[in-house]
Amino acid sequence: MQKTTFTLAEAADVLSCHKETLRRAIQSGDLRAARLGREYRISRADLQVFWTAQGGGELFMPEQMPDAPLPDKTTEAREATAKPRKPAGPEQLTLPT
Repeated sequence: MQKTTFTLAEAADVLSCHKETLRRAIQSGDLRAARLGREYRISRADLQVFWTAQGGGELFMPEQMPDAPLPDKTTEAREATAKPRKPAGPEQLTLPT
């Protein structure tokens, strides 16, 4: 399971910077964060947007859908040898003469 929100210290570790740098970015409006009591929470998406705006690349690896089944080779082989299907939709309709 991937982490979706980060504390200021965790976000600073991810970006390899100081917490005060991120605190200043939040106060200037460059980094969006939610304030919970005396602490900040930063979403994964907001951290990525901030990092990209600063000139960084992809911060997190694209996540795979855990529920999506991986295609197996037997299904691919069956689809490759199957007859082409007739088109469904408007191509199948004919106008009366």
